[in-house]
Amino acid sequence: VLAMVWSQTGEVWLHPGRINLNPLFCGKRRRPSAGMLDLGGARMSRRHEVPVATYRLQLNAQFTLADAASAVPELAALGISHVYLSPIFAAVPGSTHGYDVIDSNRVSPELGGIEALYVLDGALRHHDMGLILDIVPNHIGVFGALNPWWRDVLRFGQRSGSADFFDIDWDRDRNVHSGKLVYPCLGRPFGAALEAGELTLGYDGEELFVRYFDQSLPLTPPSYLAALGHPPPSPEAARSDPGALPTLTGLLERLTSANAAAAAGELARMSSLVASEPTLRSWIDQRLTECNGTVGDPASFHQLEAVLAAQPYRLAYWRVSGEEINYRRFFDVNSLAALKVEDPRVFSATHELIAQLVRGGVVTGLRVDHVDGLYAPGEYLKRLRDLVDESAAAGEGDFPIWVEKILARDEQLPTWPVAGSTGYDFLAVCGELLISADGARAMAREYDSFTGTRHGYDDIAYAARKQVAERSFAGEATALARQLDQLSQRGRLSRDNTLAGLRKAIAALIACFPVYRTYLDDDGADAKQAAWIRGAATRAVLQDPDVTPEAMDFLTRVLLLSPAPAPAPEPDAETERAQWAHFRRRFQLLTAPVMAKGVEDTTLFRYSRLLALNEVGSAADSNGISPERAHSWFRARAKSWPASMSATTTHDTKRSEDMRNRLAVLSEIPREWGSAVRAWSRLNANKRRQADGNEVPSRETEHYLYQTLAGAWEGKADEQFRARIEAHMTKALREAKLATSWTEVNPRYEEAVLDFVRDILDSRQSGTFLAQLDRFVARLGAAAALNSLALVTLKCTAPGIPDFYQGSELPIFQLTDPDNRRPLDLAGLSRAAHESEPGPPSPIAPNAKPWLTKRLLKVRGNAPELFANGGYRAVVATGEHRANLFCFLREHAGRRVLVVVPRVVAGFLDAGGNLQPGTFGNTSLPLPGRSAGWTNCLTGQEHLECDVLNAAELLARFPVAVLMEAEVH
Repeated sequence: VLAMVWSQTGEVWLHPGRINLNPLFCGKRRRPSAGMLDLGGARMSRRHEVPVATYRLQLNAQFTLADAASAVPELAALGISHVYLSPIFAAVPGSTHGYDVIDSNRVSPELGGIEALYVLDGALRHHDMGLILDIVPNHIGVFGALNPWWRDVLRFGQRSGSADFFDIDWDRDRNVHSGKLVYPCLGRPFGAALEAGELTLGYDGEELFVRYFDQSLPLTPPSYLAALGHPPPSPEAARSDPGALPTLTGLLERLTSANAAAAAGELARMSSLVASEPTLRSWIDQRLTECNGTVGDPASFHQLEAVLAAQPYRLAYWRVSGEEINYRRFFDVNSLAALKVEDPRVFSATHELIAQLVRGGVVTGLRVDHVDGLYAPGEYLKRLRDLVDESAAAGEGDFPIWVEKILARDEQLPTWPVAGSTGYDFLAVCGELLISADGARAMAREYDSFTGTRHGYDDIAYAARKQVAERSFAGEATALARQLDQLSQRGRLSRDNTLAGLRKAIAALIACFPVYRTYLDDDGADAKQAAWIRGAATRAVLQDPDVTPEAMDFLTRVLLLSPAPAPAPEPDAETERAQWAHFRRRFQLLTAPVMAKGVEDTTLFRYSRLLALNEVGSAADSNGISPERAHSWFRARAKSWPASMSATTTHDTKRSEDMRNRLAVLSEIPREWGSAVRAWSRLNANKRRQADGNEVPSRETEHYLYQTLAGAWEGKADEQFRARIEAHMTKALREAKLATSWTEVNPRYEEAVLDFVRDILDSRQSGTFLAQLDRFVARLGAAAALNSLALVTLKCTAPGIPDFYQGSELPIFQLTDPDNRRPLDLAGLSRAAHESEPGPPSPIAPNAKPWLTKRLLKVRGNAPELFANGGYRAVVATGEHRANLFCFLREHAGRRVLVVVPRVVAGFLDAGGNLQPGTFGNTSLPLPGRSAGWTNCLTGQEHLECDVLNAAELLARFPVAVLMEAEVH
């Protein structure tokens, strides 16, 4: 059964397998408990339980829903319980990622449409697996005006019924363009694009439009008469229907003053009239051709310019977007417009299909993209929680919602009604746990020595965030400053602040912000978030001499809703407070994109001390995390967010986990790394180039390149490898925004750097360098492999839901997108899923990681309650190398599992990746409470009636250990 329609209400039940009778007869949705009508499908349970493990698939035209369905049996065999899909809704044609959704109530036809989703659902049900959807509530794709709401806004401006769906400041633009939507979609300045003939009018049989390459934007109906003029009183214009000319004339005149509803009717009549009278269509096409002008004759474009000036939107050069754009975007992407999903009408309109898929049991979990981009995240998540709880088709457990939230150091996830985050915090903690603190400090000295840098990480990050705030988000910062200036003029203590001074204060405060954003509502500020704001304000005044204390003081008071010590009489204090609260919400919306673009997409490409830590959610200047702090973090997670995802590689990570794990080893051999870099630089000195009067690449870029090569190297510099490195270095140079950028491309500089890259990867010119690189990477191999095994073990056993990104069950050495967006390797997944080696392989064998993954997921699947709800207890080793072991117990309802993971042990490994005999000879693990015995789930080795375990014996056959306690009956 694909769908059933309840005839009395018109409700659609999508492929339910069974129908909950309660809402049918009670007239009200509630969580089902009984009264289930079985339609023949088996009752599924694991689909609605806490996931054993999730597996993210990136969908696009090259990897569709049908491809996902074909992967389900292999994922089930691997031990995955829930497939986790990138956005499946209709997106801009050709989208490679799905985040540019144009219709959230339709499954993308490029992915196979809703029929393909049903096929996938059937495959998942057959294997008792659930489906998690990535949803995009924050924004909608507006490229080409394919979204009907955006198209209607372009057509009618503020009069559009969809105008309130978008966050548009209609009065932000210059006075001459007040009341217009600024749409910066042109590749060159407006006048140049106009006179080059790139903007042309056309008629598609339904409405007039302006075409710009592959974009088609509607003309507002009141401008039709200006574009066409009055039809001439010529019999040639209407041969078969003499009344057609007067009718068309009347239509065009009525359109000049028609409202949106009336215009729709007139346009329908015009379409019908023109379709029945071919001579009218010929006349329209002729008039539009004349209006379009002639290239080489500037005067011929006057009419077209006047027609475009009459539109509710202003077509603008994309370079003006930073300062003049007046609609909120996803970060700084002009083609993604923010939705006001906090409006109940918008929420309902964008969540119809989601509710139906949840109601039908097709979707068993949701991942909310970019929660920081929402005006009121907490309110949205409460509304979403109500929606899924009312719609959920199964009564087993709570319907899980995860949020994509990047947490800063020591920041806690707000108490939202969600299962947790998507796991960047887990990635950061585990990544830092594998770093040698002393080695990281030595790496910093080697880095400073080679690059000659005089700036620390904090200075680099501050400069990057400030640059982004003042350039990429200049328009948003200026709008905030204007709003703040209006507020300041109402009080005698703040009246002397200037617009420019307030703008500088806003940019400086955001540049010093310690977290992505705060979540202060309209009622006040909690102590911790207030401390973040005050601390950032203090740093900003010290950092930037152009920021006045008076401007920063007023900005801080508004953000904290803290009145002046002696306020002037206020005629309406409640209204004033509401305006302050609205400003604060707008400010909170800006800090997250500035942090993301300033740190993730700028600083992490400028600062390359240790690229293993240059990751989303991590701290690039960290010296690692101690086992004690890691234990504390895991205890807190087990208590507060046990169902958070544990991600290690995602579609947004800068480097795959195996690449980071390899680079982490550099912290254990910092002097070897420093020597290698200096030697390589000398070898390649004759390949350096000159660009803009400087020698390139810079020392910083060269250092970044050598780490990139060391992390990504897989044995040969073939054509594919060279292309990947060239593409990545191009992106890295532009993201750094120093000598080139995405908005100001410097082709001579980029080509000079890429020539250097090509030369050092050419075996004919650089055979010695490539041989040295190969030997150095081999030197990292054993420790890197152990790091990967340690990370898999932590992911599958520590508090949280293990999340795999397509292919990450295998050793993969991928760079940031587009390198990590390649289609799933189905053959590799199949090998991992059907890995049948009975005993543990060599730690450095290619099949070691997939073998361990499958084995641990089986252990987890056999004890789901233990891993989903189990407590966390640190086990502290004793002996000489106790700091090189990370051990803990998970315990629940009388069951216990012990996990032992080595860390920072590069100096203790033999060539085969095994721990050298005697490494942990005097190191032991005292266990709380005597036990009847433990069985190593990886080796089968038994340890009977013991309260102390010898670490050397435990890790002799395989370098990580997971032991299940014998059950007492």
